[in-house]
Amino acid sequence: MAVRRYEPAVRFSDHEKILGLEGTFIILMSAVTSRIQRIGGELRRTMVLVRPYLWRHRMAYAALAVLYGLELAQTLVYAWYYGALTDAAIHTQMDRLKSLLLLGAGLLAASAAIAYLHALAETAATTGVKRDMEKALYKRLLLLPGSELSGHRSGDLVSRFANDLHSIGGVLGGGLMEILRLPVVYAAVFVYLYQLNGTIALVSLCAAPAALAAGAASGWLLRRNGREVQRLLGTMSSLLNETIRGHGVVRAYALERMLYRKYAGFNRELYRLERQNAKLSGAFQAGGFAVSSVVFMTSLGLGAYFLSRQMMTVGSLLTFLNLVNHLVYPLTGLAGQWASFQRSLAALDRIAPLLSAPVPATGLPEYIPPAPLKKAIRFEGLCFRYEGQTRLFEDFRLTVPAGRTVAVVGPSGAGKTTLLQLLAGFQQPEAGEIWLDDRRGSSMDLAERRSYFSLVSQETFLFDGTVRENLLGARPGVTEAELREAARNACLHEEIMALPDGYDTPIGELGAKLSGGQRQRLAIARALLRNAPVLLLDEATSALDTETERDVKTALERLMKGRTTIVIAHRLSTVRDADRIVVLDKGRMVQEGTHEELVKAEGLYRRLHHRKETKDKEPMPVDVYPA
Repeated sequence: MAVRRYEPAVRFSDHEKILGLEGTFIILMSAVTSRIQRIGGELRRTMVLVRPYLWRHRMAYAALAVLYGLELAQTLVYAWYYGALTDAAIHTQMDRLKSLLLLGAGLLAASAAIAYLHALAETAATTGVKRDMEKALYKRLLLLPGSELSGHRSGDLVSRFANDLHSIGGVLGGGLMEILRLPVVYAAVFVYLYQLNGTIALVSLCAAPAALAAGAASGWLLRRNGREVQRLLGTMSSLLNETIRGHGVVRAYALERMLYRKYAGFNRELYRLERQNAKLSGAFQAGGFAVSSVVFMTSLGLGAYFLSRQMMTVGSLLTFLNLVNHLVYPLTGLAGQWASFQRSLAALDRIAPLLSAPVPATGLPEYIPPAPLKKAIRFEGLCFRYEGQTRLFEDFRLTVPAGRTVAVVGPSGAGKTTLLQLLAGFQQPEAGEIWLDDRRGSSMDLAERRSYFSLVSQETFLFDGTVRENLLGARPGVTEAELREAARNACLHEEIMALPDGYDTPIGELGAKLSGGQRQRLAIARALLRNAPVLLLDEATSALDTETERDVKTALERLMKGRTTIVIAHRLSTVRDADRIVVLDKGRMVQEGTHEELVKAEGLYRRLHHRKETKDKEPMPVDVYPA
């Protein structure tokens, strides 16, 4: 039997036939109530998020509220002034005219002062809150755990800074104050006009439903489009970031045309959405103008009638006409501000998850001089899984004695790098504990825990700055002598001095102006300066040629001297001299011992070693090119 789908866009008359007029009215009222509740919920969630930032700048917002009050009073005074001046001129009241002209000069001066102070107060409030939110967002990025950061594309995160933060003015500044101010303006103007002529004021009130309905509809559509625009900007930023960082691969595989088509497609969709937003905004503005014109012409016609009946003075009519648009513009303005508010909420929707994401600490960590490791590092009953995957470690146990070198080997996906991440606190275990001597790692402050470790990884990360700036990041208070000594021990000092500006030479983004070996040795020099008791090496030589690898190994031997070292090895040739080798397979320790012991024993290590020896004996491929 065919299932009839519910169609929400059923005609009103169809609802009336099925449910009757009373049932249809109940459905419509339920929909309106639901919409109002949803809007109220959005406002509450927004205020919970931004309230701390607004409160810090409460004096600026208080000043802005006072200035808005003065502007409202100024609007009413100007309207009265035009009428009074007109009536005085018609009745040739010269003394009153002189007084009114002097008053007008004072009003102009006051208007200029209020406008200037308003601009200052609004800038102080809006930019102050944006600045605080930007700092809070960056601080949150610094504190977020790696598992949370890895769920976002870098370009998307950059877009949240570059685009979303600068799109939330409707929530933070004048937009928010306008939403609060305009209903007050509407009420004050209506009361004032009602005193002048109640009939015209009540007729003008009929414009309210049309203006509010138009604003609600356009606001909902603009917010929906706003979400898509912000998402597209993030996607385009990610693609741009990938194109720049992977330019070598792009050229090597001739991906230019494919990537251009991809970017052009995103660009077309962005253009379509922005055109749609422009049409919505234009239609709303045109509707607002039409409503204003109808109200003005109606008021003018009624005013002319009352004037002809001598029920109004010319000055009163002029005052009324001057103010009547204030019965429309607060409504159209409120709807327009609501539309802007919706666009800002779309941007805030993307920022909110980062600002509210849980972090392991609230304050930025400070450098703590490392304590010596005297006994051992112990992994006891460790359990861990990545989100959405099967458990990697189950009741894992391992002891690394102080001052010894332990190598961890195994096939890809065995959990080698994850083990280092758990040790350094980059990932958190589901159960179990990591002990540093007699101290629980989970009970230690993350900054103190990480002070035990220096990390040198396969993918060396360097900041876009000078050689000196990258080395000084190891710890505070590094002297020039210590800096140069670390570079010498890393076999790098002479090469640094050969650079155009020595230690003050810019190295480019990610150290792009240095060779692979120089980048790796710079990372080793940084680790030497940190002077931590435990060294974590995540295959620090796997991507280097033979000659460069020899220099790096010399530097690593100096770095490892006197330190507890855990080596993650993807190549068995790098672990022969380790005091102990641990073999992992799918998160389980399947073997342990020295290189000699493991080669003799039947097991995974021997198979990996045999595979490596077989590969080394294979002849190098020779490409033969025709002459």
